[in-house]
Amino acid sequence: MERMSVAADRGEEFVADLGFEPAFTVTLEYAPAERFHSPRGDRIFKRIDGGTISGRINGTVYPDGAGEYSLGREDGVIDVDGHVLLRDDSEQGEWLYLRNIGYRRPDGYYRVTSWVDADVRGQHDWVQGLFFIGVGRPAADGRSITITYYEVT
Repeated sequence: MERMSVAADRGEEFVADLGFEPAFTVTLEYAPAERFHSPRGDRIFKRIDGGTISGRINGTVYPDGAGEYSLGREDGVIDVDGHVLLRDDSEQGEWLYLRNIGYRRPDGYYRVTSWVDADVRGQHDWVQGLFFIGVGRPAADGRSITITYYEVT
């Protein structure tokens, strides 16, 4: 079988340091969850009713513009698949799209990998091509979550 890599691509000069820089915090407010059982597990839809973003981007979460489409597994873990529309509070009111993919364990541990789309001509074009890690803290009632995002550097 042909080798897929050679030893030369494993040198230290090919491995970048990994770091995390605080980027922004998003609080999502949810409508009551809708659930149904599927062959793969319990489908959970949470419509987003509002929220805020603060940090390097400040603004609001657009209500009814997105939601969380998750899957509750037999082991109690929830596979998170979230889509969020945001609008900054600048005079231009720029739109941003935030995508979250990750999981929530029964013990409350919540992590997502995320990316953001923004207008390439706007003030938030710095998010293009970046990768974020989100650490979530769900409210006890399940009606909101606060996720702190870190830019992977």
